Order: sequence, then structure tokens, then C-alpha cells
Amino acid sequence: MTEQEVQRLTHACSKMPVAQGVYLETEYLVNIFLTVLDLQMHNKAVDAAIDYYRQHRHNEVRTLDDLASILAMHPNDRKGNLLVAQCLWGNNHWTRVQWLRNFVPFLQQNKLTTHEALYEWAHRSDFAIDFKGKVKYLDIAAYKWLTMRLGVDTVKPDVHLHRFVKQVIGRGVTDAELVSGLEEVARRLRLSARELDWSLWEFQRGAAGAI
Repeated sequence: MTEQEVQRLTHACSKMPVAQGVYLETEYLVNIFLTVLDLQMHNKAVDAAIDYYRQHRHNEVRTLDDLASILAMHPNDRKGNLLVAQCLWGNNHWTRVQWLRNFVPFLQQNKLTTHEALYEWAHRSDFAIDFKGKVKYLDIAAYKWLTMRLGVDTVKPDVHLHRFVKQVIGRGVTDAELVSGLEEVARRLRLSARELDWSLWEFQRGAAGAI
């Protein structure tokens, strides 16, 4: 982005209500589930899926090995993935199970099988080197959102933030431009990038809890 564009974004963001919280998730499997569920899905549906897991499957599916066993019990087709979605989340989002089937081997191969290992990886990893092209269906928005939930101070280039930036500066930007541009805006406003992301997300979607 040009300096003028960053200035325009900074001015627009300075008028945003500051978010009331910054999302963090310390439960390992919940973070894994959110990585495949919390993309272009209404937050009420995501919350319901996580609540179902916690109420009905938490005691029996606690580790990545447990999850891999559940996946192995069912074929990787629409019917099998539908059964997994119903088992884990109480919903019919079978395509998200497809995404999960690609994410689990990545985690196993990189020994990211605990919250502690995932946290350490999030804080030292680089998207282009450590994630890009390695997990089918998951791109930079999923990666950034996962690392943000683990405390990394950045923003996620999802459709809502892209829409906001385009409205303000009058053109679309790449994911990399959006991330670097909004991180710079956060520095100028003396906010964490995660706070700014949350504030913009709430502004674009209406209000907290209203999605």
C-alpha cells in the first residue's frame, strides 16, 4: 500500500469502536476444529458446533490420536464425512470434515499434537514456508486466524477485512498487502493488530454476537 492509502486506513480505523476482547483459545482440539469451522460460517453455527463437542464428545475425543481414530472409522466420502460431522459437532457440515482430514496429517507430520507444540510453532512459523500449499482447502486466512487464537499479533485477510480496505482506499489488495497495511495501521493507532482485526470484524459484520 502507498503511504496515502495507509493514512486513509488509519483515519478510518481511528473512528472504529475498540473491540471489547481479543480471542484466545487454549484448548487444543477446539483450536483444530475452529481452524476448519470458523471460515465463512456464521458464528452461531460455529459456537453450536463447539458447544456440542464439549457437551457430547469431549470426554472421548481429547487428543489428535483420538480424532484421527474417529476419522479412520468412516470412509472419506460424503456419507462418511457427514457421520463424522454429526458425531463431533452435531451438524451436517461434511465438507469441513474433508478439510479436517487434510489438516490432521499436517499436524501429525509436524509433531503439532499438543497445545504447547502448536503454540510454539505459531510464534515461530512463517506462512510462505510452513503452511502455504501444505493443507488443501486452508490458506492464509485460516493460518492467520489459527495463529491469532494462539496469541500471535497479526490480522487475518478474510472477506470482511478485504471489503473494508477496498471501501476505504478504493481498490482491492492482495492478502500480503492487507496484512502488512493493517499491521502498520495498528502500530500507528497504538493498538495490537489482533484488537484492530476484532474491531473491524465487528464493524463489518454488524455487532458482537449478532452474526
